[in-house]
Amino acid sequence: MRGDPTLDESGRGDQVESAGSTDEAPLSLTKRARARIEDAVTGPIPIVTEIGPEGAPGSGDWPPAEDFDVGEPVDQTGEPGDTERRFTLRTRLIALVLGVAAIALVAVDILIPLNVRSSLMESKDLALRSQISALDGRGGDLFTQIQAGPFAKSEVGVTAVYTSGNVVILPLASDESANPLVGKSPSTSTPETVRDADGQGTFRALAYQGVDPTGHTAFLVFWVPLADVTKAVGSVVFTELLISLALLVLLGTTASVIIRRELRPLEAMATAADDIAGGDLDRRVYPGDPGTEVGRLGFAFNGMLDGISTLIAERDANEIRMRQFLADASHELRTPVAAVRGYTDLYRAGALPDEAAVTRAMARMGFESERMGALVGDLLMLVQADAESDTRREVVDLSDVLTGVVDDAAVIDQTRIWRLVGADTRGADLVQGDRLRLHQLFANLLGNVRTHTDPGTTATVTLSSGLGELTVTVADNGPGVSGAELPKLFDRFYRVDASRSRIKGGTGLGLSIVAAIVRSHRGRVLAGHTPGGGLTTTVVLPRWTPTTPDAQPEVNRT
Repeated sequence: MRGDPTLDESGRGDQVESAGSTDEAPLSLTKRARARIEDAVTGPIPIVTEIGPEGAPGSGDWPPAEDFDVGEPVDQTGEPGDTERRFTLRTRLIALVLGVAAIALVAVDILIPLNVRSSLMESKDLALRSQISALDGRGGDLFTQIQAGPFAKSEVGVTAVYTSGNVVILPLASDESANPLVGKSPSTSTPETVRDADGQGTFRALAYQGVDPTGHTAFLVFWVPLADVTKAVGSVVFTELLISLALLVLLGTTASVIIRRELRPLEAMATAADDIAGGDLDRRVYPGDPGTEVGRLGFAFNGMLDGISTLIAERDANEIRMRQFLADASHELRTPVAAVRGYTDLYRAGALPDEAAVTRAMARMGFESERMGALVGDLLMLVQADAESDTRREVVDLSDVLTGVVDDAAVIDQTRIWRLVGADTRGADLVQGDRLRLHQLFANLLGNVRTHTDPGTTATVTLSSGLGELTVTVADNGPGVSGAELPKLFDRFYRVDASRSRIKGGTGLGLSIVAAIVRSHRGRVLAGHTPGGGLTTTVVLPRWTPTTPDAQPEVNRT
């Protein structure tokens, strides 16, 4: 026997088992708790009828699967259905052309028969009125005039209708007779279309009023058959249908050929896109006439492919440079690390016999540690310079920066001659950039002179201005470099061999940092030979120009 659980006011259920029951009690809801939950969820809730050992639904599904409308399966492949695949752009364009043409032809096929019928009906009405006009104003027996006049040779038929009910169809046969009829008044009625008694034929009729000798009113009904009109209109309709069908076939064929030809560049672009997705990045399409929309799309498509190819080439080049950079950095770090480790192993092995050897080993370890620190510092500085695409912008007096750099170099190294030429103390040589980076830029150039030239070398820093630019040259009369080595000077970890002194060593990153800082300031840098021997490095930076003539810039001179 199973009990029923109840819910208290806090929403927790207390399971109640009947006496003597050892089975696990099922779960249900009290009416009050169920009503509260139904109000909360605004709808009935399913009741768990069986709970498994771990509190999970038992053999029955909860909630029942039939309570849910899972709907149609969703196609997540992204492929178009058969209907969408069947109606291509070419098919839709042809259908649109044929649809518009069909509507126009239907309108023409309706208007032309109506105009033909209207014209033929007007000719019939004109024939009726011309015959009646011949009788207006004449005296005598109308029957005699009709039989002797132009009615005898006309297609116009005449029927006399008396008020007494007699009907006489003219012209009269030899054995027929009719009361004489005299015209009473001119006809003012309008022609109408009528059918015969059998309903098989249609006629155009016009009435003319007269009077017989007894004084009774009679009407002459003039009529013409419309069979030829119906036949002519039917012939026109049949001819138009044949012509319309022929025009639709011809138009559909012509439109298909023209649309296929015009859309051929689009199909070529789709094929090219598939080839590019397959890895053929050199694939291009023939753009066609640039004056058309498809032609412009073709040119834009090829331009996009050129841009993608350029970006991929730059990415590959960057990856190659990055791998080379990592390899060079690892190689440069390997030497001081190996030296420190070697001296450490010697000390542990007891291979340093006396205090002097230990002191020398410690000194060498300190030197190699300093080399590692300098290398890591230069690497970090180079990474920061490359990452600072949006360098902090402030107005900087370049003359003031160069003066400070040259003064520092003269204090640091008094064995060389340092000169500054062209500096303007009036504050006219202004650039926009980061003062600290600019100071580092020219300090590295002078540091390169200290590292790779002999004592007694003269280094001349020259500042000159041009059209919208400021040019700084750092020229020394040292050993210089060969022409083949000039393009490589700004590569990372590149060092010139015996042509320049390496007494103080270096990390090979100084000029790379210079190039990175110049790029971040939207400038350019190049290296050349000094006349008479030596190396000349030229840095060109954009000159700062005030937006208004009376603008007073805030110049950073710290």
